[in-house]
Amino acid sequence: MNKVAFSSWNGKVVDNRNGKAEKDVAANFPAPGGKVAAMMGWGGLVASDSKADIPSLTFNYLKEARKISCGECSVCMIGIDRLLDIMGRMADGKGSKTDLSEMQVIVKQVSANSKCSFGQSALYPVLDAIKYYKADFVALITGEKKLNGKEYQSTVTAPCMDACPAGLDIPGYIELIKNNRFEESLGLIRQDCVLPGVIGRTCTHPCEDACVRKDIDESLSIRLLKRAAADFDLANGAKPFGAPAKEKEEKVAIIGAGPAGLAAACQLRLKGYGVTIFESLPHAGGMAAVGIPDYRLPADVLTHEIDLIKRMGVEIKLNTKIEKLSIKDLKKQGYSALFVAVGAHQGNRIGVEGEAEGYEGFVDGVKFLRDMNLGIKIEPAGKVMIVGGGNVALDCARSCVRIGFKNVEIIYRRSQAEMPASDEETEGALEEGISIRFLSVPVKIIAKNGKVTGAECIKMKLGKPDESGRRRPVPVKGSEFTVKTDMIIAAIGQSPELPTMDTKVGTTAWGTVEADPVTLTTQMAGVFAGGDCVSGPATLIEALNMGNRAAEGIAAYLNGNAPAEQVSFAGVDLAKQRGQGLVVNNAAADVALLDPKKRSGGFEEVEGGFIAAQATQEARRCLRCYRVVVWE
Repeated sequence: MNKVAFSSWNGKVVDNRNGKAEKDVAANFPAPGGKVAAMMGWGGLVASDSKADIPSLTFNYLKEARKISCGECSVCMIGIDRLLDIMGRMADGKGSKTDLSEMQVIVKQVSANSKCSFGQSALYPVLDAIKYYKADFVALITGEKKLNGKEYQSTVTAPCMDACPAGLDIPGYIELIKNNRFEESLGLIRQDCVLPGVIGRTCTHPCEDACVRKDIDESLSIRLLKRAAADFDLANGAKPFGAPAKEKEEKVAIIGAGPAGLAAACQLRLKGYGVTIFESLPHAGGMAAVGIPDYRLPADVLTHEIDLIKRMGVEIKLNTKIEKLSIKDLKKQGYSALFVAVGAHQGNRIGVEGEAEGYEGFVDGVKFLRDMNLGIKIEPAGKVMIVGGGNVALDCARSCVRIGFKNVEIIYRRSQAEMPASDEETEGALEEGISIRFLSVPVKIIAKNGKVTGAECIKMKLGKPDESGRRRPVPVKGSEFTVKTDMIIAAIGQSPELPTMDTKVGTTAWGTVEADPVTLTTQMAGVFAGGDCVSGPATLIEALNMGNRAAEGIAAYLNGNAPAEQVSFAGVDLAKQRGQGLVVNNAAADVALLDPKKRSGGFEEVEGGFIAAQATQEARRCLRCYRVVVWE
């Protein structure tokens, strides 16, 4: 939507009406799907059609904005109600010449006196509409025009919502917590996140990086607030998911009981479909079950949330590895669609000499965590070296401390600034006495009598950025050195181990499944794929969201419907707004962490959660940065 007849987005006015040719404008506004005649949002008004009905668009925008107004400070709610009354009176032929002036005063008063970001910014486009399309509003007052009865499309987002891989209504569930409505908050979270207790502990929280308060004082503790809603539920009897409104005849098969598979199963079950998950491991949960240690994610939290999904009627067949997948056989068993969500449980090679020799003491990081989580005893050695800089490497290192290794060292080929592991994980590792050797990499495994005794390494320097955007590590000639170690754990990434399929499902050069990025359909009709087997190793919330999308795609396929249109906010500065009131500095609440001295020798959860009073207090810091867009 670059060619416009008129735009006032972010206060920059471009007017190509009055017979002027419509031309390109470099504007930063959302892009609704399909052909759009006009759009109104928090940043302003944009029309591609010079004859667009702006008064009707404004009326519908106000109706959508009214749904978001919380009424807590009353200014916004009363103001929008008054604006709707005035426009309704205009439409009934009872308007007056003073109506437009009154509307402008109301918008300015609401923007000046509202206590949240939404109230301060949402009504500015109404001013633009009245100013630049005044003749159309006057025609409404005189009865020459009527409000049309068209259906307008709308969407709501926020900087935090747009950054969230699952698009959770973050301001909504935080507001409910603020008002001590934890049960309702959990219900809202569960609409798009079926594992709130899990995600509330393990999420990398990109929403907090996008939080508007980040540049004022501190980001809201969004992840911990999600956990607070889930913990409150668990402590107060655990409310089950709702039942489907109507049972459907079709059944869906899912391969893999990780976050993607579980999310798809839950959403499909809520729609009334029968669902069976086939899982090769003895526990459901995928990487959440066998890849994340208890000190970060207690097993009982995951078990509880999986049990709630099973209680909906989702069948999970454990210890059932599908090595050869036959679509024909599945259809004979009554399944109408298939979702492949096998995850990425196969560790990547690190590319060092001696890696393939089968030396005792050389261990794959994913297998190390899986064995540990499945209760297989791991004998601690004196010194262990972990190769890698992601969360799997950090989980391996911190687990080694708890198992009883006396000397734990991580070796990473870049600097700390480039480490993909979360800051919390890195800080936790350092607190627990783990050393990190940066800008170094092993090149050869040293062994004696078939057992690891050390590694030849080389120092690195950072060169130009590679395809990941991080500076490429380059070996420093003549900097070789030797590290003595009893064990080496390789943790530089994972790949999916796909079943053999008798279908036309395509794969990429990376060994992942080719799937449509929106619907997750594959080249084979009725076969969908998502999670790490499509994206490669990603976060739990990203995998979970692919499960949500797969459920929508599968339901559309089974119903013979086209997928819903998407609104793109790519490149849009959602934090920017044309009205900003005063925000008093108020630092985020802290939670207690287990004393580092008490962490070794056990897997007790390190991070504490909010009690109810802390959660409601932290929730009060939310600025409610909702952004509403309406278009025709």
